[in-house]
Amino acid sequence: MADKQEGLSIIDKDCLVEGTLNVKGKLIVAGSLKGTLIGNTVVTAKGSSVNAPAKVREMIIGGEFQGDITVYETLRILSTGAFSGKIVCKSITLETGGKLNGRVKPLDLTKELSLADTALAAGGANQGLSQVEGDTKGKDHSLTIED
Repeated sequence: MADKQEGLSIIDKDCLVEGTLNVKGKLIVAGSLKGTLIGNTVVTAKGSSVNAPAKVREMIIGGEFQGDITVYETLRILSTGAFSGKIVCKSITLETGGKLNGRVKPLDLTKELSLADTALAAGGANQGLSQVEGDTKGKDHSLTIED
């Protein structure tokens, strides 16, 4: 039986991290991150700032995030979150009040997944279409979905 324990890493609100971050387990960003992000589960808190390309299994954005990201499972932009960049993901949820300014493409596992990324993807992930959920009637939403 595999070890189910995951690590927890936190970038506190008064902390600035620059460089490449490769995190196993869960990463909570309450401060600032600039560089490259590779990880399993990433949560950005309200008031946080991330400027990084990212490849992660799942992500929740509650702060400001800029960069091109690949999310192998689920991406959720909270009502306090703001994203700018390109997204490739399997599933996306945009809460009312959340801001999305970028391009969204469905994840095509046959094209997007390299051998190095396999460890990051959820085990046995099925190829699927992206879903866009949430109320997009607000004035601050910008959404483009590409085939």
